[in-house]
Amino acid sequence: MRRFLDKVFKDSTIEAPLSAPSLPSDLTYTEMTYMTKRGYLARKLSQYLSSNHEEGDSAFYLSLAKRVFLRKKTENLNEQLLYLSEKMLAWNEQNQNIPELIEKLGVRNDIQNAMLKAYDMHQQDLFASPNIVMKESTVREVKQEEITTWTVYRDVIFAATQGHFLLITEEDVEQYKAGTVLCEGEIMERSDIPVRRNQAKEALEKKISNPAKIMSWLLVLSEAITNTIKHAEEGTMTVIEDEEASETRFIIEDRGPGFPLKDLPKTTLLAGYSTKRSMGQGFTLMMKMTKQVVLYTSPLGSTIILIFDSSEGIE
Repeated sequence: MRRFLDKVFKDSTIEAPLSAPSLPSDLTYTEMTYMTKRGYLARKLSQYLSSNHEEGDSAFYLSLAKRVFLRKKTENLNEQLLYLSEKMLAWNEQNQNIPELIEKLGVRNDIQNAMLKAYDMHQQDLFASPNIVMKESTVREVKQEEITTWTVYRDVIFAATQGHFLLITEEDVEQYKAGTVLCEGEIMERSDIPVRRNQAKEALEKKISNPAKIMSWLLVLSEAITNTIKHAEEGTMTVIEDEEASETRFIIEDRGPGFPLKDLPKTTLLAGYSTKRSMGQGFTLMMKMTKQVVLYTSPLGSTIILIFDSSEGIE
């Protein structure tokens, strides 16, 4: 519970409003836990619909004021989001197919997309299945099987793409950060795409004399950043110059749900193949325009590393 509450208020710079509603006096611990989860989910829905964090906070506080939000015609968006949050949590308790039910709801497209994103982003926190206790030996066997499967995917994709796409582990990421940081910045909302692109452009123009090369690199960067905005909670961009390796690397890290391992062969080998989390033309385009694409992915986030040969065109 502490971990969940820490996440609710992580990075919050807004104090609770003075008019925050009072809690019902006879709340049980179970009810408080449920109302907190419901409020957190409604807060996320609000944030995905708007960059106004105060609206999301209002939805969270409102969740703590009432046990139930009945569906009714109302212009109060927060009440509607809390009702929809209740529905999602109820579907989870009933082991229903939540994405399928969301798509059948008669709500606005932007609300539907926000619900799908919230489910995708917070499956582990809000929609996890009951924990199954396994013997230690069984856990080891499962982990070993996962490692073996991952290794097979890594080797097959690397060979099929002739070395242009490489899966790596979390421990491997750090070595790609060697070099000089040319620029870096956060990726929080759609308006950050041109900001980060221009930031990278200014940094590259100081190092590279070939405008066409810079523009092609920025095209690939925009593709990766756009993917972060669409599918992840938030992210960062870092541009690194590694003179020793004659490489320039764009490192895009996010806190999204990751790329399903089973989809990677198609997303890397079939141009235009797309799933909810895949990048459509993204990976195939990136491989055509880079020296190599490197990916670390997990349910807690991903790191895409775009490697360019900077040996030509440097001033």
